Amino acid sequence: MGAASPAPLSVRRSGSGPSVVLVHGGMPARVTWSRQSDLESRWSLIIPSRRGFPPSPAASWQDFFVDAEDLVELIDQEPEAVHLVGFSYGGLGSCLAAEQVPHRIRSLTLIEVPLWVAADGDESVRELAALTTRFAADADDRQAEREFFSLAGVDENMSAGADDIRRALELARRHRDPWEATPRFEVLAAAGLAALVVSGDSHPALERLCDAVADLLGAERACVPGAGHAVPRAPGFNSVLETFLAAAERRGAGRVSG
Repeated sequence: MGAASPAPLSVRRSGSGPSVVLVHGGMPARVTWSRQSDLESRWSLIIPSRRGFPPSPAASWQDFFVDAEDLVELIDQEPEAVHLVGFSYGGLGSCLAAEQVPHRIRSLTLIEVPLWVAADGDESVRELAALTTRFAADADDRQAEREFFSLAGVDENMSAGADDIRRALELARRHRDPWEATPRFEVLAAAGLAALVVSGDSHPALERLCDAVADLLGAERACVPGAGHAVPRAPGFNSVLETFLAAAERRGAGRVSG
């Protein structure tokens, strides 16, 4: 007999309308997407907790390859193609999943995703990537910790909060290096997916990185300041996202009827 399939992710569903899969980053899904409830009257929100984040199955580290497998399985279970929205580290698996099943993706939104390879020639991006590597490699490097938490908008006092937040902070250093994420941007661009890349004006290097990702995907580009790296919590983010999703819906309907 083959190995048993891993336990499925915990997925929260709400709302009605076209399906939108929201993939969180380093904080729990309930924190990342707490301000998206306004969309429930027009969209079916599908919000998985990535492996390692309760109430999904435990994991010793974050791995975007595993995330991609989980997302492909989730998306394949949906009756229609979905809009896929990936934030930060969760956007790595989202991008790889979209590459694997582009015919099941109606649109792709990437929010400050650390796709370092997209701008590996930019010195500021390489410096930012080096900071995240230092943070992950050495728990005693307090300067790297302070800089990383400041960039991520994480207050160290959050470790005294809810269990799922404490678990998220424990996982912050345990992850597959984003440098290993090498999606075939040309495949996604050739698939003709509607794409949007969003930043929050939280760091110049992230702005340059998002510009580079948008160029490679032929994507729309938006900047929604006001919440630092926690872009989904920024004023106006829901409006920007929904305007894009609605346009992608119209574009998809035109393709079907044309």
